[in-house]
Amino acid sequence: MLFWNQNSRFIWIFLFIFVSPVFGKSIPVGMTDASILQVKATVQYPNFLQPWRFKNPEVRYSTGIYIGENRILVPAQAVYFYTNIEIKKPDALKLYTAELERLDPDLGLAILKLNDPNASKDLKAVIFPNELFLPGTGLVMESKDQRTLEEKKIRMIRLDMEAYSSGYVELPFIEVQSEEKLDGVGELIVDATARIPQGILYQFKETGTGRVIPSFSIKHFIEGKSFPFKGFRFKPLTDSATRNHYGLKKDDLGVVIAEIYPGSSADGILQLEDVLLEVSNVKVDPKGYFDHPKFGKLNLSYLFHNTNDMDSNFGKKIKLKVFRNKKPVSLELDLKPLEESTIRIPYGNSRFQTPKYLMLAGIIFQELSEQYLTEHGTQWRNRVNKELLYLNDFYRIKRNGNEGKVIFLSQVLPLSGNKAYHTAHQLILKTVNGVPIQSLSQLQNLVKETNSNYIRFVMSDGFELIFKKEEIQTLNAEAKQSFQIPKDSNF
Repeated sequence: MLFWNQNSRFIWIFLFIFVSPVFGKSIPVGMTDASILQVKATVQYPNFLQPWRFKNPEVRYSTGIYIGENRILVPAQAVYFYTNIEIKKPDALKLYTAELERLDPDLGLAILKLNDPNASKDLKAVIFPNELFLPGTGLVMESKDQRTLEEKKIRMIRLDMEAYSSGYVELPFIEVQSEEKLDGVGELIVDATARIPQGILYQFKETGTGRVIPSFSIKHFIEGKSFPFKGFRFKPLTDSATRNHYGLKKDDLGVVIAEIYPGSSADGILQLEDVLLEVSNVKVDPKGYFDHPKFGKLNLSYLFHNTNDMDSNFGKKIKLKVFRNKKPVSLELDLKPLEESTIRIPYGNSRFQTPKYLMLAGIIFQELSEQYLTEHGTQWRNRVNKELLYLNDFYRIKRNGNEGKVIFLSQVLPLSGNKAYHTAHQLILKTVNGVPIQSLSQLQNLVKETNSNYIRFVMSDGFELIFKKEEIQTLNAEAKQSFQIPKDSNF
């Protein structure tokens, strides 16, 4: 027994000495390391105005970062609706194919898996640590066309919070500046001195400013973990009249809770018009900021959404202090990921979702989304129905769990049998045969199963469309033949 104990002790000492440097320290990325790859994705985006079609194929180029186990990290925007992905290794002519393994639409990153198990030979994995060296100077590692790896200088200014690529959840990002021309398509950022990975450049503007996904968020994503969401939105409390209304004293801080997502972390814990004073014993100022000991002023969302192992409340109960009905109240909140079902009108990026539609009597009904609205060009806010615009701006989130999608008539295909309604366009569907409509599947079933000989569609503005039930399929068949529509619905 003593022999085994001594040997076990020796093995543990050996592992500690030789393995802990690998897992306990950050690993620099050298200029000659085979870690940066070129990614070419052929994509075919859906057409939200004609949802039975796809747009012409496009080619998107981005930087890929090898992270081990035949996996490559790329920006999510580069592979949305991909049909083919090709990977080029450094100093190699052969191209390798890959498939999407996992994607986070809010973080804006995706992991690809190389199809050839031998493709990762000679590649060196990049390890993303927790530590950030802010402010500081960084190097942008990029690989373009057939050229060798290039490095450009960048200044890492500060950490801030915002939704990436019009996502739903505010996450930390590093604000950067550079005089050099950069693309912002997934380039690796390392600090200039120790060459420790600091993040991935996902945006860069002609003004010389850009944004970087910090290394600790990338590490969290690679480990397969979800991102927490606080589940509420707040409004600043900066004017004295409003503060007096809520019973706050002159020196009190805090913001007012303005919206709560159904089924979220905050649902059942916080209440509308609670004044949030403290999060995890950290005071929140009237604009919704707090003082971080290392990163300075940060939005309070950092206290909920941050996933830095050294500075995170992820997986813990968060203590809150609120002012409710002019009295202080202490609460505890368990963090959950964002519930996609709470989103009534999808906005921001498409989240890999194709547009749904249902055709009835040659009339196209769709679920309202911001992607549909933005298809109308750069001046889309001036071109779309103002009621749709209003709903998109103020009713994206469900007010309660029973609230359905916004179903609207997007267009009437010109057929002789629906001639009376050819001018109908972008009208919100309120009821069918007196039944309120909350989804396309409900609408489809209602029309199919009704015993009535007539189908009566009533729009939110009072406009009505009436068809004989037997006409519905006849007109659909004519529309499919005339306009090359493959099927009546796509859900």
